[in-house]
Amino acid sequence: MKKYLVLWSLLALTFTACEGPVGPPGEGGLEVSYHTIRTRDWQLIGGTQDVSFYRCLVDLNIGDDIYEYGNISVFLYLMDDRNEVQAPLPYSIPRVDGSIRWDEQYSFDFDSGTISFYADYLRGETPPEKEFRVVLTW
Repeated sequence: MKKYLVLWSLLALTFTACEGPVGPPGEGGLEVSYHTIRTRDWQLIGGTQDVSFYRCLVDLNIGDDIYEYGNISVFLYLMDDRNEVQAPLPYSIPRVDGSIRWDEQYSFDFDSGTISFYADYLRGETPPEKEFRVVLTW
């Protein structure tokens, strides 16, 4: 009998503990955009010996509300055994070219009105053309 009393007490506390004023109803949203960065569009960060590149794009859909309260997910399109797949950023691809091993790495950051894509690539080479899928949620 005590088990049932304790169980009912816990259930009563669970359903009555979250009291307070109800906030305004929110409208959630989802927006998807696609961005292709060509080889010639990547810009070198730092000097000629560096391997880091970036591309900053204006995206007016990333407003202050998204920056403060939303979420941005970015996916890199890749070919995997003849199938197209999406890899969430940050993403690292191990590479081997003869005896040279390196990781091709992609990441991003954003600010209100802009999104920047980053690539760490092999020294002396510019990253290839890449396609990204950007998902904004709020």
